[in-house]
Amino acid sequence: MNLRFDLLPSDIAEAHQQFEGWISTARDVNEVNRLKGVFTGRKASHLTTLTELLKQTPKESKSDLGALINHLKITWETALSLRLDQLISKNSTSSIDLTLTPPVIPLGAVHPIQRLEAQIVSVFRSLGYHVEEGPEVETEENNFDGLNITPSHPARRSSDTFYFQNHPHLLLRTHTSPVQVRVLKRLSQKNKEGVSLLESLEGIRFLSPGRVYRKDEIDPTHSPMFQQVEGMLIGKNIGLHHLKGTLSYAMKALLGAEADVRFRPGYFPFVEPGCEVDVRCPLCKGQGCRVCKSSGWIEILGAGLVHPQVLSHAGIDPTVWSGFAFGMGIERIAMIISECPDLRLFFENDVRFLQSMREVR
Repeated sequence: MNLRFDLLPSDIAEAHQQFEGWISTARDVNEVNRLKGVFTGRKASHLTTLTELLKQTPKESKSDLGALINHLKITWETALSLRLDQLISKNSTSSIDLTLTPPVIPLGAVHPIQRLEAQIVSVFRSLGYHVEEGPEVETEENNFDGLNITPSHPARRSSDTFYFQNHPHLLLRTHTSPVQVRVLKRLSQKNKEGVSLLESLEGIRFLSPGRVYRKDEIDPTHSPMFQQVEGMLIGKNIGLHHLKGTLSYAMKALLGAEADVRFRPGYFPFVEPGCEVDVRCPLCKGQGCRVCKSSGWIEILGAGLVHPQVLSHAGIDPTVWSGFAFGMGIERIAMIISECPDLRLFFENDVRFLQSMREVR
């Protein structure tokens, strides 16, 4: 069959004449792939141009042009495939020194903060806790009002909290406690029989891990963004002995059986009574350093019995139900476990530091 090359546009005819020379001198796979895109690619190639031209060709010339297009397609694809095989074969048979040490591919790992968060969740899961999550952009009602934090409280000032300029009642949450408010409201909802979800569950215990934001100055122990885990248990006849037993077990599980932990009175608007939990500074062994501010102890979390007004605000009867809540900064615990003197190292993405953290339990 005689092929009518005169039906080809001049630029494609010229390119076809040079194709054999181009393909034979292609030095690597990238050059072959470039030619493949020019001649047989799916978009804006010579082949697609000819296919579009075929649609506009008069009926008397369609069969001739169709046969020519099929011929060019087979010719180009065969030559491209053959040259690609040749280059791959050439590279695979190049001399390789089998006595050389093979290259070591660096392995990734879970960030130490996320790894520690998973460990904390695992410890409390063994005590029957589950995970609840909430949004990082919160309302004042959930972040402050529902937690018995009055309008005059210093934490509500714009110097301490990130508010949205065009939405003054929205803010970046300063703790994960708003999740507790949301869960308590959900638990107070009643079904058609008038039974609340809390009553049907006969109590609840959960954790709320996540990022929180405060206008803190960056220093070895503070950051404007950090990770926090808070927990809550609601039931009947819950007292401080339940709180102390739970947290003592959890801290020993996280920090080791030898960890020296102490409880001392503390004030938080959403708990009454409140307490703070400290651990003896692992860097100075209690002698005093800049990390523990020369006290020999590092505050690790705050806790207490849930304030009756917090329960009432959510629609839960505090004369029937009680509970405890606690919150801890994950970075601070990471510093204690790894004996790291500076919180900022966890955010600077120094691969050497992150690799060293792989060995920290």
